[in-house]
Amino acid sequence: MSFFTEDILWVFTIVLVLQIIKLAYHGHIYKYFMENIYKEYFAFMKKAKSVYISSVDENSKPEISYSPCVVDDEKNVYIFVSDLSKRTSSLVQGRNVSLMFIEPEDKCEDLYVRIRLIFECSTKQIERKTEKWNEQIPVFLDKFGDIINILKSLRDFKMFCFSPVSGSYVKGFGKAYTIEGGALDQISHVNFSTNQKM
Repeated sequence: MSFFTEDILWVFTIVLVLQIIKLAYHGHIYKYFMENIYKEYFAFMKKAKSVYISSVDENSKPEISYSPCVVDDEKNVYIFVSDLSKRTSSLVQGRNVSLMFIEPEDKCEDLYVRIRLIFECSTKQIERKTEKWNEQIPVFLDKFGDIINILKSLRDFKMFCFSPVSGSYVKGFGKAYTIEGGALDQISHVNFSTNQKM
């Protein structure tokens, strides 16, 4: 093998190694960035005082409402609502819902890009005096005050838990992310250039 050929192979090897280092570096940066997106969306939902709830009734007619809420460390969302409300019968039957947490209008820079977090969720009613009920009532009290003592004394008020399955987080133009995985920690940037949809 000539010196010239060996020299080319050596240069090629160096370039290859540099490319591998570059990919590893960018991969590390990407992972770090997505971990920050995860922490950001979780803080966003934990801070929220209410959530929009989209569901369907027994006739598959769409319904939308909102409710004050609390969020636990597993990202389950709890609401405390009256069964006198039209939408509650759908929740009692355990129908899946979509939830949306959204930035207040008076806090956003542009109404077209309000920060929003959307989840597809399963629904479960939390029975009174169960362990989960006893865990969450103090959380509601801490967040919303003495009105919870009044509401929990009313037999028509029921607690529901929404468990997210997957979702999306949008924080600006070109800043949209899908949320997947058992711990909802698998974050991917939405690539609109490939016609990926949310």
